[in-house]
Amino acid sequence: MTQTVEPNQLTDFEALAFFTADHAAVESGKAYVSGGFWDQLNLPAYPAQVSIHLVAVIRVPSRAYLEDHQITVGMIDADGNILPLRIEGSLRVGASPNLKPGDPTTIPMSFPLNGMTIERAGDYWFVLSIDGSEKARYHIRALQVGPVPPATSGAPDGESDQEE
Repeated sequence: MTQTVEPNQLTDFEALAFFTADHAAVESGKAYVSGGFWDQLNLPAYPAQVSIHLVAVIRVPSRAYLEDHQITVGMIDADGNILPLRIEGSLRVGASPNLKPGDPTTIPMSFPLNGMTIERAGDYWFVLSIDGSEKARYHIRALQVGPVPPATSGAPDGESDQEE
């Protein structure tokens, strides 16, 4: 589930969406998502390397146009420890010619995380910040799952539960 900070829509950046996906791409102002909005990793052993994408859709207020802004994505564990995952970038947006004065702009983003290591089963949160202010976090749970053993009748080898 995405947790967002309540923004002042006229003056603050807003995370309209922030979630995981198997794959995502941004083209022509649109986010194309495959296998999105999942919140569990079911893997047989940890540590494990995974390749996923994070998708963010940001509403940029008009007061922030033509300025440089810092976007940061990080990850924390259930104990609040900051993990090594850190993506940093900058964003500069101008108004589209079709916008009215004061209209915000919506920007979709995709962050590929290829070969990211999950050290152990447990709870994790991806955290999205803009200019040092947290805007959203997305929770995932890493579970360790093994193969399901075949069903048995409970009878010793070679014997049947059925009476003849």
